[in-house]
Amino acid sequence: MIALRLFLSSAAFTAVLAVSYWLVAHDPAGTVLLGFMTAALLVIAIYTIAAERNAGLFSDNEDATPAGAHGERIGTFVLHSPAPFWIGLAVAGLLIGLVVAPAAAGLGVVALCFLGALMIVRSR
Repeated sequence: MIALRLFLSSAAFTAVLAVSYWLVAHDPAGTVLLGFMTAALLVIAIYTIAAERNAGLFSDNEDATPAGAHGERIGTFVLHSPAPFWIGLAVAGLLIGLVVAPAAAGLGVVALCFLGALMIVRSR
C-alpha cells in the first residue's frame, strides 16, 4: 500500500498548494489546474484501492524474491492502440480550452465524445 500512501499524500499536498496559491495569487487558472491535479491523484488513489484489493500479486508475500516470481502472468497489455494518444490530446485541448477559450473546450468535449463512441464501436 505504499502507492496508496504516495498518491494520497501527493493529493493532500496539491490541495494545500491550491488553496495557498489562491490565497496568495488570486489566479483562477493556476488554482483550477492544481485542483485538477488533486482530483487526478485522488482518482488514482481510489483505483489503487480497488485494484490492489483483489490482485493477489506474488510480491505481496513477505518472503517474495525475484527468482520466485519467474513465469508469473502479469496481464495483457495492448501496445498498438492509438487511443491513449488521441484521448490525451483531446483532454489537453479541453483543459487548455477551459483556461484560454471556452470554444476550444467545446472542441475538446466533442473530440472526447467522438473518441468514446469510436472505442465503443471498435470493442464490439
